[in-house]
Amino acid sequence: MSETDAKVRKLMADMPNAFNPNKAVGVSATIQYNLTGDDGSTWNSAIGDGICTVNEGEADNPTLTVTMAASDFVDMMAGRLDGMQAFMTGKIKVQGDIMLASRMMTFFN
Repeated sequence: MSETDAKVRKLMADMPNAFNPNKAVGVSATIQYNLTGDDGSTWNSAIGDGICTVNEGEADNPTLTVTMAASDFVDMMAGRLDGMQAFMTGKIKVQGDIMLASRMMTFFN
């Protein structure tokens, strides 16, 4: 397992603990993460009823699909890459509920 893959797995495992349900009141969504590159993987998270769950693999009918390099995902989650700047420069591609994408980072501590 590469260092980036290990970091992605840790970030995904920690996501439910970092979730702040007070910031996501009324949100019911499934987010697909397509992480690309040599360390690529596919994950999904479901947010609803004050809970965030994360699973490896593809989701059926996601509300939002986020595609980006696994290394950029790690950098964004560590605060080294600004999500909005990454979106504007094409490092992040989103399909689906773009408003959800703009709010999503506020759901996590």
